Amino acid sequence: MRFLKLFAVAVVISLVAFAVMPDAGIMFLLKAIALGLALSIAITVFYPSVRGIKAGDSVSVVSNSFAPTIFGKGGIVMNTGRVNNEVRIRLDNGREAVGVVESYEGLFSLPRVRLVYEEKLVE
Repeated sequence: MRFLKLFAVAVVISLVAFAVMPDAGIMFLLKAIALGLALSIAITVFYPSVRGIKAGDSVSVVSNSFAPTIFGKGGIVMNTGRVNNEVRIRLDNGREAVGVVESYEGLFSLPRVRLVYEEKLVE
């Protein structure tokens, strides 16, 4: 999602620059859009590793590292973390769990957290 937002902003800026600059040709517009695409991809790829995972981020929780992310449960991180660190997660069903961050988000995927243990509430 971040990629699409960044690319949309880059296209808008390119179009505004094209409209405002009197001597800008179609090649200028194509180069500006290409630069925006390259920056959008670069930021999307490198920003998550610089930022890490913060409290409130959505993650995909998997039981083992071999399961595809598609089959993961959804959850919200309750504390900050980086790859190979433990984080507390509030799962979509209301339970809390502890997991290890396996990977940051990709172009189209959420960060992946491997479930270590899940706390069950006793009533």
